[in-house]
Amino acid sequence: MVTSGDLPGLDLPDFDAHSALDALGAVELAHPTQDLDGDGLLDTVTTGTDHAMQVWTDLDHDGYADHVTVVDTGGDYSAWEFHHNPDGTTAWVRTDEGHLGGK
Repeated sequence: MVTSGDLPGLDLPDFDAHSALDALGAVELAHPTQDLDGDGLLDTVTTGTDHAMQVWTDLDHDGYADHVTVVDTGGDYSAWEFHHNPDGTTAWVRTDEGHLGGK
């Protein structure tokens, strides 16, 4: 399991809107800094590299990211959800992708 301690600042080299998250696994959000859903609980960490920004959110407040949105410097974006499958496996599933500005 990947934790935020393993990835200082969740710094993932070359992680952009086109990256596959197949081997990523669960990502612990030990110290969220923003309240994305406005419920008064910190649930989100925003990280970035020279190539992209990632917004990691723990929607169910279990300490692990349930959703990540990635926007790269070229304007491409992707959104992913972390799924727990009935057979006990887990996977990041892409839920959206595109380009900001509609081009």
